[in-house]
Amino acid sequence: MKVALESSSLFFKNYTGIPFYIHHLFEALKDLDNVSPTLAFRLKKKWSSKNDFQKELLNQKHFWHVNNLYMTSTRFDVVHSLHTPFLNSKKGLKVATVHDLAVHLPELKQYNLTTEYFEKKRFALFRSFSKNADVLITVSEKTKKDFLRFFDFPEDRIHAVALAPSISLQNVTVKNKDFLGPKNLTPKSYFIALGGVSNRKNTLNLIKGYHLSTASKTIKLVITGKVEEPLGAKVRKYIIENNLTNNVLITGYISNAELAQLYHNAKAFLFPTLYEGFGIPILEAMSANLPVLTSTTGAASETSGGHAVLVNPFEIEDIANGLSKILNLNEKQIAVAKNYADSFSWQRTAKETVAVYNKYM
Repeated sequence: MKVALESSSLFFKNYTGIPFYIHHLFEALKDLDNVSPTLAFRLKKKWSSKNDFQKELLNQKHFWHVNNLYMTSTRFDVVHSLHTPFLNSKKGLKVATVHDLAVHLPELKQYNLTTEYFEKKRFALFRSFSKNADVLITVSEKTKKDFLRFFDFPEDRIHAVALAPSISLQNVTVKNKDFLGPKNLTPKSYFIALGGVSNRKNTLNLIKGYHLSTASKTIKLVITGKVEEPLGAKVRKYIIENNLTNNVLITGYISNAELAQLYHNAKAFLFPTLYEGFGIPILEAMSANLPVLTSTTGAASETSGGHAVLVNPFEIEDIANGLSKILNLNEKQIAVAKNYADSFSWQRTAKETVAVYNKYM
């Protein structure tokens, strides 16, 4: 089976959620018998600046395309658009993956998750999916339901295929350098939150809930990832005004090795996000034997599978109460959550994706 994977999103500046998905799915598909995946890139990406990882991609089997014209003589059985743009192929099964519709949900409009331009652009992409794809893959049942709120598409031709942890924390060396000492951290003395400072990750409510909780008296809060402005300024102001400077640490982007050490030594993982199409960090934290707090909204509760403390992300008091509950999870509950998370793998994602292809071939 020859499969073209539209993968232009691998040239995003930041290598996060969707690029992780594309890269890991491609690598897993290569390992399957009778499946031959090829990366497809927009021609304009050929001349864009590239980091070392992106340069290495060009050593993989790939072709360029422009206006649905393919610069290859290969005839593909499946043309799978993993994000944007949509490849409206004249031949082969046309598949597209939908990751989430957060920016279109009316209940989240007030949080300004993106610009009006981006929202319209993304909606046009999904409309193209609904009109031209033969079959859709969503990353969760929640995303499937959200898509059907906006677009007319046969429900039985939308298939939810779960993702998997993107960072194998067990395989990252953490002994060579001490990342905790310079940050004045000690093992099990802090909560960790991933996703940076952003409206979508609900950072300000997280800090307010943390401040309200009794846990803030003895346990610090470490937040990793990109700091979005102007929210970053509001967060820093709140931290200063409430004397949390020694309690809340915002690291910005960090290496996988540093992230692994922070995970392995954290007390618990906090992820009260406003909305996730899937929520890979939930599984990564469970795999690292961390108790997890996440949201009742989006696909977070679906992904956590009943193994996390769930809170209403819009209610600060509920987040605070959740922090008390998470400290009461016992070792057996944490072990069961790890076993659950470890059942997700990119090999499983690849096999289920190919099963979708085969169903319509």
